[in-house]
Amino acid sequence: MLIDSIPRVALRWTPQGKRNCGRPKETWRRTVDRDLKTRSLTLQTAPAIAADRTKWRYLAVASSTRRRRKD
Repeated sequence: MLIDSIPRVALRWTPQGKRNCGRPKETWRRTVDRDLKTRSLTLQTAPAIAADRTKWRYLAVASSTRRRRKD
């Protein structure tokens, strides 16, 4: 993957400035971090699993199955 690829930049980007008072807004990165944490992964370990397409597909299918059951 290229160093300046859009997915890599999106995962590493941290916005500058402060938010207004109140409930923190849900961000895409926080959602990704939470989803990875439920599978005992981090942003550092996930690329290694994603490189093994069989393992990644298994995680993706297991994830979507769990979400359907909760709905």
